[in-house]
Amino acid sequence: MASINEIEVTDIQLNIEAADRQSAVRKAAQPLVDTGNITTGYVDEMLDAMEKLGPYFVIAPGLALAHARPSENVKQTGFSIATFQTPIKFGSAENDPVDIVIVLASIDSSNHLEMLQKIVGFLNEEKNIAMLREAASMEDAVNIALIINKKGN
Repeated sequence: MASINEIEVTDIQLNIEAADRQSAVRKAAQPLVDTGNITTGYVDEMLDAMEKLGPYFVIAPGLALAHARPSENVKQTGFSIATFQTPIKFGSAENDPVDIVIVLASIDSSNHLEMLQKIVGFLNEEKNIAMLREAASMEDAVNIALIINKKGN
């Protein structure tokens, strides 16, 4: 089992499809639901926040960092990554369409910041974003997980 700030290979989905932004967030979050890190209630909280606040988590061209406030629907801090075969419009004039969705779920603010630092450290290197966009195999997912997990250690 990974430590609190590590990603498992099973948390990475490559070249999946989604019909719209709601479906993209649900699909990107599914590995965390499957492992019991979050409930579907947390997914609903992320979607509710996006509906109320707009696409605030589309943070860079083609990249969404989906999250909501820590809540009882987060059972264990974690994150997942999904790349999409066909980019999806989230409603961000500057950064649409989105082809990478990272879901961040934290049990509290401290864990939230720790996870965010790890993810941002990975995303700050353009070669890592390119690697995500080009990834197509389980071997690629393993390499991505190794690089992300190495960043925090």
